Amino acid sequence: MAGHLPRAPGFGMLAAMQDLRWPTYAVRDLVLDGAAPGRDPDGRGSVYVADAEGNEYLDGVGGIGCLPLGHAHPKWVAAIAEQAGKIAVAAATFPTAPQRRFVELLVERSVVPDARVFLANTGTESNEAGIKIALRATKRDVIIGFERAFHGRTLGSIALTATPAYRDPYVSCLGEPDERFARMNVARAVFDDLESVEKLFKQYGERVAAVFVEPIQGEGGIHPASKAFLLGLRGMCNEYGALLGTDEIQCGSGRTGNFDAWTTIVGDDPKDAPDIAWYAKALGGGFPIAACVAKAGIAEHMSKGSHGSTFGGNPLASAAGLATLQIMDDENLLDAAADQLPTLHEIVAERPHRRVTEVRGLGAMLGIEISGEGEPAAPLGDILQDEGLLVTVCKGKTIRLLLPYRADEAILRDAWSRIRRGLDKLHT
Repeated sequence: MAGHLPRAPGFGMLAAMQDLRWPTYAVRDLVLDGAAPGRDPDGRGSVYVADAEGNEYLDGVGGIGCLPLGHAHPKWVAAIAEQAGKIAVAAATFPTAPQRRFVELLVERSVVPDARVFLANTGTESNEAGIKIALRATKRDVIIGFERAFHGRTLGSIALTATPAYRDPYVSCLGEPDERFARMNVARAVFDDLESVEKLFKQYGERVAAVFVEPIQGEGGIHPASKAFLLGLRGMCNEYGALLGTDEIQCGSGRTGNFDAWTTIVGDDPKDAPDIAWYAKALGGGFPIAACVAKAGIAEHMSKGSHGSTFGGNPLASAAGLATLQIMDDENLLDAAADQLPTLHEIVAERPHRRVTEVRGLGAMLGIEISGEGEPAAPLGDILQDEGLLVTVCKGKTIRLLLPYRADEAILRDAWSRIRRGLDKLHT
């Protein structure tokens, strides 16, 4: 790590902030302050961040996949500042120029053909929009989700999320106790297992409104679906008259080298495309914006007043999203993102570590699985922080790296060197 910088003003106030928040997060013992000074000489967004005491870290968390451009990309900052000086918020009944242009670019890029867009603020909101449109368009009441899935923390989204602890005491799904606040007709299949999905289709038949799937399970441990599985889901949905929805919140918006992870795995043939897709995280480059995209014939079922959002698609967020998409194009960031996994494979092959059993993912969505009983990777969040690398750990077994798309071989080598040092400190 680099030497210390001057302590940021107000550090004591920031450090005490957690005392006033709900205790819902496993809070790290540092306060992030900004992009690390001098780490972005070419003005392309910093991959390194500094804490309030001046320590530098390679940021492999990125707000959990929200920073495709890195920290403080000058063009992104300028676009937000310029829009803030014009109009920041407008009711959704009044379209704005940045919103219109952002939606145009999103429709051009989305895997969903002939698409229409609902704009929101967060991933779980866009997932809820997907639930609403699927139920409304089909007039059915069951959605099939998957084990290990994560779709958000609002009531509909946690029903589709696999972790039982997230649903208790709020929501019961099919086959679970009924004495909770809400009951959701969610049936759960095994990820990447078509037979388990077919059993549910046969069990619930014409009640199935949709199948909702993450092309790559992020929170579940960086598990990409197979092409055969995703195409099989498309075929089953066609056969049973159900809709197919893809959660691109973490794996989409360019992270795998195409705008959609679906396209990276399946291809871009329109007949294979999902009916609905939703995006967030990287979509705004670090500014909150999300979108649920549906085929026009499905979107027309959402009549006036059937859904809405106060801040969804506001001009400030739209300007951030527009700038993000334009910078991705200008700097060929999707190509750079696509190179990350093969580059990391080469680096790890040169200097392997005995505790690493697999390096997997797609593009800039990277998972490094650690050997051992129980949750062997659980201590690595703190250990690697001491090595100057910020990561998250999924399911206690997998280091997750969600770096900015421009992270090149030098940055990946830096990350792997820190990981190797951290693994050396891990108890066997």
